[in-house]
Amino acid sequence: MPIDSFVAEPVLRMEIVGKPDEIPPVQAEVQTEIDRAEGKPLKMGSIERFAFYDLARESYCVIQTGERRFYGCFVIKKGVI
Repeated sequence: MPIDSFVAEPVLRMEIVGKPDEIPPVQAEVQTEIDRAEGKPLKMGSIERFAFYDLARESYCVIQTGERRFYGCFVIKKGVI
């Protein structure tokens, strides 16, 4: 599915508590895959932990994976098909 290209930050990552600018390996790996899928760099936005939970509660769907590393949580806004 395409990522929304009409919003400034179609992908948001959960910020690390107390270290909002730190990018853990799991988030760097997802950034690499997003850039590869889009064929160009796509800046990932960030959101504070509890604001992330609030946004997730309003999401259309939640996809659970087998990822066990901390901060492997993302909000991805789907584009038009």
